[in-house]
Amino acid sequence: MARIFGIPFGTRSARGTIGWETRYEGILSVASIDGVPVAGISGPWPDGHFALTWWSSRDSEVAPTLEFYSTMDAARARVENVTANMVRRAA
Repeated sequence: MARIFGIPFGTRSARGTIGWETRYEGILSVASIDGVPVAGISGPWPDGHFALTWWSSRDSEVAPTLEFYSTMDAARARVENVTANMVRRAA
């Protein structure tokens, strides 16, 4: 069985689907793979951009990766592209 973020990960047919949950009246969207949160998108911030934060480790001493996008759709597309690649490699 492959591992993703240190979590056992099975095949794509039964698992590996990305889910989105919107919180705080649309200010935050959380992406999860098989119920495990992997990224969050917040915004728009005062400059109009959306912040994408990757939670790639359960280690509290590892800082999350931060990226910025001009639209929520662009940030979501980035998450879906990266997670699809992770799922393919894990299969």
